[in-house]
Amino acid sequence: MNKDYYELLGISKNASESEIKKAYRKLALKYHPDKASEDKKKEYEEKFKEISRAYGVLSDKEKKAQYDQYGDQFEQGPFNQGFSQQDFHSFHDAFGGADNFEDLGFGRIFEEIFGNRARAEKKKQYGQDLALDLEIDLGDAFHGIKKDIDLRKMVSCLKCNGKGGKKFKKCSVCNGTGYEQNRSGGLLGIFLQQRPCAKCDGRGEIPEETCPECRGQGRIKQATKIKVSIPAGIDNGQTLKLNGQGNAALYGGESGDLYVNIYIKPHKYFQRKGDDLVINLDISFPQAVLGDKIEIPTLEDSVIKLSIPAGIQPGEMIKLKAKGMPRLYNKSSGDLIAKIQVNIPKKISRKQKKIIKELKI
Repeated sequence: MNKDYYELLGISKNASESEIKKAYRKLALKYHPDKASEDKKKEYEEKFKEISRAYGVLSDKEKKAQYDQYGDQFEQGPFNQGFSQQDFHSFHDAFGGADNFEDLGFGRIFEEIFGNRARAEKKKQYGQDLALDLEIDLGDAFHGIKKDIDLRKMVSCLKCNGKGGKKFKKCSVCNGTGYEQNRSGGLLGIFLQQRPCAKCDGRGEIPEETCPECRGQGRIKQATKIKVSIPAGIDNGQTLKLNGQGNAALYGGESGDLYVNIYIKPHKYFQRKGDDLVINLDISFPQAVLGDKIEIPTLEDSVIKLSIPAGIQPGEMIKLKAKGMPRLYNKSSGDLIAKIQVNIPKKISRKQKKIIKELKI
């Protein structure tokens, strides 16, 4: 049984046009396949496809009326011709126009999921995204750093410039359109199904001479060195996106992206708390009682003098403003916080014991 379109969008049957659009926008952003982890990508794509089909019908008055009349039979009927060019424009409108639609990454997603039906044009190839983990020191995160990464990935074939061959001719199966149409019929009429051409893989053309280097794919696997610029202030677990640095696509299409997951190694002295740096500072009992000035390390490759007030208690904190981690999105910094630990000696001399007893009075 097909899923109810109203249920999919979480709206009632008498929802207004603006309510339908609002519900779709919310779900489309939630289930955008680019937001999914690798193990949930298929699940997100299926959900995205379902809600997009539902919106394509319910946002069109004529289709909505037919759906309300025929219900489950709508999917098999002649009135449902699948994802059309008109539907594609309605999705532009749902996101405030073509620019917003493309900026949010929906143009590519619609082409990937709905294929040629989305734009009625030749299939565009996209390379796979890649992801890797990169471990850095806290000092690297403080200053920012450039790192060279070595990885093996698919790169565009230089011999054929990513085309897969030369002397191209129109595909005889799809006649250069890049897609095939299958016509089938049933009790409710005839309907068409469109899919990328199997012979040319949606390109609309095939080479008379296949490139021997890449065997017609337009790409080869190769060891590659990539420079990654890590900004000052980056936090543990954050991800950098390098556009176009993923695998090259088939036949000279658009390369995927590279996602670099940053992990910061524990530091000898400092613990990071958001944009603040915390250091446990051990002082002696006399220093706690009398006060002192001591040097403490920083991540700025220097030391600073810290004034310990007389009578400070164990666990108290001294804050040094703007001496912590730089913030990513502005020119300010967090604080450096010294957490005081007082060392109590386990063994003392008779003279020391006498002095301490005098303090009890």
